[in-house]
Amino acid sequence: MRIRRVLGAAALRCVAAAAAGVVGRRLVRAAAQLRRAARLGARAMGFGRRSSLITQILTLQLAIVTAVGLLALGGLYWTSRTVIDDNLSHWARQWAAELNELGAPFYVSNMSDAILDVERFIAKYPEIRAVSWYRPSGEPVLTLNPQGQPFEDAEKLDAAAAAELAAYAGEESPFRLIENPEKPLAYRLAGPIWTESTLGDGLLGLGGDVPVETQIELLGFVGVDLDFSSYHAQFLPKLWLASLTLLGLLGLSWVAGRVMMKRALSPLAALQGPLADLANGDLDVSFPTSRHSEIQRIVNALEETTVALNERDRRLVHLAMHDSLTGLMNRHSFVIELEQELERIESQNSRGAVLFVDLDQFKYVNDTCGHPAGDELLKLAGRSIMSAVRSSDVVARFGGDEFAVLLKEVTRQHTRSIASKILEQMRALTHVQDEKVFSLQCSIGIAEITSEHTDPHELLSQADLACHVAKSKGRNRLEFYRVSAKESRQMTKDIDWVKSIREALDENLFTLHYQPLVHVRTGIANHYEALLRLRHRNGTLIEPQVFLPAAERFGLLSDIDRWVVDHAMRTLAGMRHGRPDLRFSINVSASAIDDGDFSSFVRTKLKEHGLPGDAVIFELTEQEAIRFALHAAKQMAAIRELGCGIAIDDFGTGYSSFAYLKRLPVDYLKIDGSFVKGLERDPVDQTMVRLIGEVAKAAGIKTVAEYVQNGTAMALLARFRIDYAQGFYLGRPAESPQETSYPVPLAGSSAPRRATQTD
Repeated sequence: MRIRRVLGAAALRCVAAAAAGVVGRRLVRAAAQLRRAARLGARAMGFGRRSSLITQILTLQLAIVTAVGLLALGGLYWTSRTVIDDNLSHWARQWAAELNELGAPFYVSNMSDAILDVERFIAKYPEIRAVSWYRPSGEPVLTLNPQGQPFEDAEKLDAAAAAELAAYAGEESPFRLIENPEKPLAYRLAGPIWTESTLGDGLLGLGGDVPVETQIELLGFVGVDLDFSSYHAQFLPKLWLASLTLLGLLGLSWVAGRVMMKRALSPLAALQGPLADLANGDLDVSFPTSRHSEIQRIVNALEETTVALNERDRRLVHLAMHDSLTGLMNRHSFVIELEQELERIESQNSRGAVLFVDLDQFKYVNDTCGHPAGDELLKLAGRSIMSAVRSSDVVARFGGDEFAVLLKEVTRQHTRSIASKILEQMRALTHVQDEKVFSLQCSIGIAEITSEHTDPHELLSQADLACHVAKSKGRNRLEFYRVSAKESRQMTKDIDWVKSIREALDENLFTLHYQPLVHVRTGIANHYEALLRLRHRNGTLIEPQVFLPAAERFGLLSDIDRWVVDHAMRTLAGMRHGRPDLRFSINVSASAIDDGDFSSFVRTKLKEHGLPGDAVIFELTEQEAIRFALHAAKQMAAIRELGCGIAIDDFGTGYSSFAYLKRLPVDYLKIDGSFVKGLERDPVDQTMVRLIGEVAKAAGIKTVAEYVQNGTAMALLARFRIDYAQGFYLGRPAESPQETSYPVPLAGSSAPRRATQTD
């Protein structure tokens, strides 16, 4: 009889894998907790928001070490799993060798000895919690605990389990592994116990290949209850201890690293204060030196940058506060000095004076010899004024040929003496240009400063008015400001307007309206004039003739011109996407002619707004064009080189209007409205308009009639071959160019043409 009791190593590997799987799940949960702790630590240290370099380096170090620690724990888990697997495999081999002892109660006559052998077997393996024997019917025979004590209430095997186990009899691996769902790491190994006997004596089959038939007799079943939780209970505390030890080491390394890193990076930290001051605009900072070559190079670069910034700011401040040609103060810085002097005079009850110096006949030098000669003359004038005043006084160039002087702590007699000295030294100046000798003369207006004066613009206006009086009395003289009631009221109004104009420039309170210029023969309007309005804070619109005189007296026309050009071009650029043939006429003042940088400004704005030059026409009045004939021609030529058109407004009112047409590069003539208002009833006006039209046609210049008020005037304009018409009959100024159709005179009508028609 041969008893086979086999517990395969494969079954025990399954047990080991299951046990290690539970440990693995615990390790995964532990790793997740470590990751959450790392994230919380990172938040606490400021990682993820703006933090110090030291914190970020150490946090990165901590993350790396944490990752290494997790890998170490994973290696520990894998090693433990391998050890458990190897141990169980070893135990399985031992059980297979001693398996007969478990089946002894079925075939040993002495039950006590058999049970004793089983008890000794159980004692070898602490993971065995019970061994049970069953009859083939499933009835329990005996159940022993680890102490060898029998269980009183052993359960019966159910019929299905008994049948399944019986089928394993005679197999190589005759046992089944069952996991206990109510207790982790608890299993039952169960299998049949049987005997095998050979049928016949077997002598005939000796040495042959004839298989020997055997008979299997089922004796019963044996079940072994296994519990591996003790290994798990021993392993987890050690794992947690290792994890806590690792976390402690990480924390200690982070603290130690932070101390060492702060010490190593302390030279960089010392730069934070100076850099913060530098960021706040304080350039008068010093940077600490360092023994580290890399940081010292940074310090050297910062010091060089600070020096360069100081030098740049010094140059910018000087340029912002001084005139680029003469090196004297400009209007803005002079007004600041005057405001400070007014405060001092008010507090100390002292006196002073403002001199407004205007060179006489300076335009003649510019027109005759050009701007280079005029610039040299302005430099000579500035040096002459500086040499005539005291070192404590302030001299400024206001633009063009105008200078201003602030005299401090002077009496009326002393003021007159200094002003007379300026006149004498200016008369003594001569300038030779192209074999021509020019002598300088000037007119001086004086406004005295007392503690009653509080507004610098009022004083400047008084000195300017006094200078005009000096010019009206023959030039080359000085005049003190003597206020009359009428002049005082006008001065107050002008000062109020100056404040309003400056406010409008700063806060964009100006607005533009657009009036169409209609092509007479086609009725097409693709050409509009941009007209300036000042929007008062109460919502009303103020016409330019109300505030422009004050702007001219106080030198604000140039700023207004640039505002109008910029905003008109911006509007035009936005509208040309839908109306590509749209053009604007823009009015500019005499200041634009006198401004040598105006053409450069126009070029910049055309490029900025993406406009072609032929989309813009600049309008000058006839008086301005004739007054600055030579200079105007150069400025007009510079603007026309950009592709822009030039229009002469109010044409026909001058004494020699036609004589200048050959000298001025003009594209449009706008016939003065005084000839158009009564066109339908005044033969003289009709003759004048027809004559202007014929002369313009001969010169290749287009014509525009202003103030068209009815259809009869339109018919006459068509007969006189005037190109464009403008007036309330055709459209009032509006906030945006209105695209609509306009009446066409029957006498001058022609077949409708495209909106690109310009001739």
